[in-house]
Amino acid sequence: MSDQAALHREVPIESPQFYLDDPWPTFAWMQREAPFYHYEPLDTFVITRHRDIRTISSRADVFSNARGIFLNEIKYREAAGGTNFSEGFWPEGGEQIGNTDPPRHQELRRVSQGAFTIPAIQSLQEKLTAHVGHGLDALGDGGDVDFWEFAAGVPVEAACHLIGLSATDRSRVQFWSDELEKLGADISFEELQAAVAEFDSLKDYITENVERRKAERAAGDTQGLDLISVLLDAELDGQKGVKLPNVITFAMTAIAAGADTTRALLLGLPYYLARNPDQWRLLKEDRSLVKNAIEETLRLVTPARAFLRYVAADTEVDGQAMKEGQHVYLMYMAANRDPEVFADPHAFDLRRATASRQLAFGAGPHLCLGQRLARMEGALVLEAMLDRFDRIEPTGEPVPVVHIIRNSWETMPVRLVR
Repeated sequence: MSDQAALHREVPIESPQFYLDDPWPTFAWMQREAPFYHYEPLDTFVITRHRDIRTISSRADVFSNARGIFLNEIKYREAAGGTNFSEGFWPEGGEQIGNTDPPRHQELRRVSQGAFTIPAIQSLQEKLTAHVGHGLDALGDGGDVDFWEFAAGVPVEAACHLIGLSATDRSRVQFWSDELEKLGADISFEELQAAVAEFDSLKDYITENVERRKAERAAGDTQGLDLISVLLDAELDGQKGVKLPNVITFAMTAIAAGADTTRALLLGLPYYLARNPDQWRLLKEDRSLVKNAIEETLRLVTPARAFLRYVAADTEVDGQAMKEGQHVYLMYMAANRDPEVFADPHAFDLRRATASRQLAFGAGPHLCLGQRLARMEGALVLEAMLDRFDRIEPTGEPVPVVHIIRNSWETMPVRLVR
């Protein structure tokens, strides 16, 4: 489509309501006619095609994370004194892994990846299994329930075990997780600054847990695949043990990145399976489809709708020129329904051969570090549901989260029939 035609169609990417009011016809038009739609208010190209997002994601040398990944970073950069407004959320001296570029990004991934290995995730699964079972059993027998409380609790439990936090503060961690979501919310700069004050207590809490873990290790308890232990054992910048500001930042990032996004996946399971009973029956008959069910749910939910990249040098993508200083907005939710990759893209199809090509975890060097954990949680919950329930039925429409980035629900009313 010509640039002239594109000018006559507004795509309000800063409006949370746009994403709730059936954006799919607009995204389909963009993929066909305006794959590099220029959003003038923020001088940003909105990228909706699967292939273009993969290309851009692979070029971290040109498409940078260093200026942040949320639209608010553009909107409030001047108010923040020409720096990332989100820097105030993290401790001084802490490096937020999502806001770093290679080669530093790889160095930070290296020191933390021990907490995300297959043995580490298997250990977490063993700790979560009883929690998931008890939680589902507590939902009752054949009654109408709100699945939200259960879905919210599982990733918080997982995050606490992952990081190595004490077992008594789950509600506080849930609160901090919700506060961290304000980074990408449709709120004013003043509201964002007010949210920063909430994190002094979180930083203190993580510091207390680091000191507790150090004391345990000094007393002989050196075993542990939790993130704090992994970071205390790692070498970074020529010294043993990651410095405290980075340990705190890693832990805060794990809370922010893992809790709400995995909650959305867990809510998506009953949402789509209750509305597609034939697919539920397929799962009951063939448990080998569980893995693909997680991929297909991730594809349709896409918990993080989109992230930003800064154009660090003049470049071109598929004939579209981009200048240094501009931005690209990677619209994962649109790419996950790109008909070039996903035939009948809006259908929930557990036999879809391309489901694993979904981009809910991003792509390239910044591929989500916690993807293995999220998939494990999803499969663990789904298997436990299949063990316990004969049917899942919707009992009403869930209330959606109103947010620019987050795609999730505030409620999930269903009937679980044993």
